[in-house]
Amino acid sequence: MRTAPLAAAAMPAVLAMLAPHLVTAQTTDTTTATQQAQPAAAGSGTLVRLGTGLTRGFELGGYRGLSVPLVLGLEHHVSSAVSVYANAFGGMELGRRTYFDGPPTSFIGDYGLDLGVKYYYNQEKRRQKGRVTGSFEGNYLALHSNSTFNPDAYRTYRYSTLTVVWGMQRRIGKYGWFEAYVGGGIGREPGYTYNGYYGPTKQAAWFGFAPELGIKFSLGSRLTSH
Repeated sequence: MRTAPLAAAAMPAVLAMLAPHLVTAQTTDTTTATQQAQPAAAGSGTLVRLGTGLTRGFELGGYRGLSVPLVLGLEHHVSSAVSVYANAFGGMELGRRTYFDGPPTSFIGDYGLDLGVKYYYNQEKRRQKGRVTGSFEGNYLALHSNSTFNPDAYRTYRYSTLTVVWGMQRRIGKYGWFEAYVGGGIGREPGYTYNGYYGPTKQAAWFGFAPELGIKFSLGSRLTSH
């Protein structure tokens, strides 16, 4: 039969027609595999999370009892290593004790707002050593600003701080986050006027050293990525 010779003669033409498609398919498969093997681009997106921990708003002891903070945070990467963030926090008072009669007090203790800029350093070196890196993960330095208030205090506005902190941030599972930080800087308590024995007395604003320390556990999700 002539089927085999005819097929052999036609084979070069068939291969020539299929070659571009085979190369394209191979290139596409390789690119897809490479993309799947690579992690998501580090330093991108916006992270929203809700958590608690040993942060401002936490208080144990005193006539207020236990105050457990809730922290709503937002962090946005502006480059692969730099992000800006804002945290709104409020201490929820539990087991409050009052030793004197007086007007009703709020169930919210200290509350306020944190603002800052983070720099995630040595990301490339950490990747080369096989350490944890990625969006919102790693060790960082930050310029941190805080303003704290209390609805039941003599002065609702309590103090502000501007500090430099070192911290670390890690993902726990799919939605969990852990963050710890420590640092220090300058703090300011506002001046005020009170009625003294000899009449109204002015107290000047106070400036001094302000520590910054926190441990947070949160649940959150990255909203966008590039």
